[in-house]
Amino acid sequence: MSTTTRPPTIPPRVIEHEAYGSGGRPTFRLPEHSVRGLLAGAEAVLFGWLVLVIPAVAAYVATAAAPALGEAGWLEAARVGTAVWLLGHGALLSAGGLQISLVPIGVTALSVFLVSAAVRRAQLTGWAALLIASATYVAVTGLLVAFAGVDGGARALAGALAVAVAGSLLGQRGRYPRLPDAVTRLAEAVPDWFVLGLRAGVRILVALAVLSLAAVVAAVVVSFDRILELQAGLHTDGVSTVIAVFAQLLLVPTLMMWALAYLAGPGFSVGEGTAFAPTGIDAGPLPVVPVLGSLPEPGSLLGELGLVVVFGVLVGAAVGWWLHRAAAEEDLPRSFAAVVVAVALAAAVVAVAVGAGSGGIGPGRMAVVGADAVVVAVAVGWQVLLGAAVVVVLAHPTTAGAFRALRGVVRSWWGEVRPDERS
Repeated sequence: MSTTTRPPTIPPRVIEHEAYGSGGRPTFRLPEHSVRGLLAGAEAVLFGWLVLVIPAVAAYVATAAAPALGEAGWLEAARVGTAVWLLGHGALLSAGGLQISLVPIGVTALSVFLVSAAVRRAQLTGWAALLIASATYVAVTGLLVAFAGVDGGARALAGALAVAVAGSLLGQRGRYPRLPDAVTRLAEAVPDWFVLGLRAGVRILVALAVLSLAAVVAAVVVSFDRILELQAGLHTDGVSTVIAVFAQLLLVPTLMMWALAYLAGPGFSVGEGTAFAPTGIDAGPLPVVPVLGSLPEPGSLLGELGLVVVFGVLVGAAVGWWLHRAAAEEDLPRSFAAVVVAVALAAAVVAVAVGAGSGGIGPGRMAVVGADAVVVAVAVGWQVLLGAAVVVVLAHPTTAGAFRALRGVVRSWWGEVRPDERS
C-alpha cells in the first residue's frame, strides 16, 4: 500500500524590499510624485518659451529676404525670442547698442499661469514634488540664459524662482499638502485680524487691477482710429501684423501699471522729459508702437486731479465696508489694524508691479520709461487707507454707539433749551 507524502509547508515571509536593499541597509527613495514635478516644471518652461520663440522664428521666415537681416538665421531669431522670454523674468536684453530693462509683465503673468496649469494638471501631493517642479523651472531657465547669452542672468534666475513659486502655490490652491506640525501651530497663532487684513489686501489689489484694466480698455477704444493709423504706417504683412498685435497684447499688463500710476496721481513718463499725469501732460517723440497712441492727451476726461484721486478712496471705502462686515465682532483697534495690514500688503505689491513695469527701452531719453514705484505705492496707500479707515471707523459698533449717545445728549440739551427760547 503506497502512501502519499506532501511537501513540507514553508511559512510565508515578507521581504520589505522597498525600504531595504541587500545587507539590510536602507536604500534611497525618491519623494512621491517627483517625476510628475519634474515634468510639470519642464512643461511650463517649454510652453512659455515656445509662445515667444515660434512668433520670432515666424517673423524671420516671413522677412527672410529682407536685406536688413544680413546673414542672420532662424537660430538668431530663436535667441531673440528666448531673450524676450527671459526679459519677462528680469533679464536684460542688449542688441546693437539697444538695451531693454523694462519687464514685459504680460510675459511674467503668462509664465505664472503656465506653471499653475502644469502643477494643477500634475496633481502633486507633497511639498517635495512642488519643490522639484520649481527647481526644474529654474534649472531649465539657466540653460536658456546660456543659450540666449543675455545679461542679468542672476536676475533671470531669481525671477524664474519667483514665477515658479507663485505659479506652484496658485496651481495648488485648495489642496495644499499638509504642513509640518510646527508650521501649523505657528499658523494657528496668527491673529484673526491679521488674516482678515491679508484677505482685504487681496481684494484691494483685485479692485485696482480691474480699475486699471478698465482704464486701458477705455483709452484703447477712444483712440482706436489713431492706433489703426499707426499700425498701417508700419506697412507690415499678414504674419508680421499678427505678431505685432500679439506683442502689444503682452504689453497690456505694463500699460495697466502706467494707468494705475496715472489714476493714483503721480503719473508716468515715456522718455526723459515727458510726463503723463493728471496735473499736466508733456508728451514727446514716442516709439513706433501703435498701442502707445492710446496715451492720454491734454484736456482728457481724467485731467482733473480730484476726479482721479477719488478712485483710490472709493476702492478703500468698498473694501473697508467688506472688512466691517467680516470683522463685526472685532474691537475697533483690531479692525483698524486689519486695515493697516491690508493697505501695507496692497502698497507693497503695487510697488513691485510698478517697478517691474518701469525701466528702459532704448538708449538716451528712452532709458527712462514708467513710473516711480515708491511714489505710486505711497499715493495708492494713503488713498486706500483714507477710504477704508473712514468706513471702518464710522461703521464700527463702538463708534455708532458713541454717535447714538452723542445724539441723545444733543436731543436732551435741545429739549431743555427749546422751552427757554419760546419764553
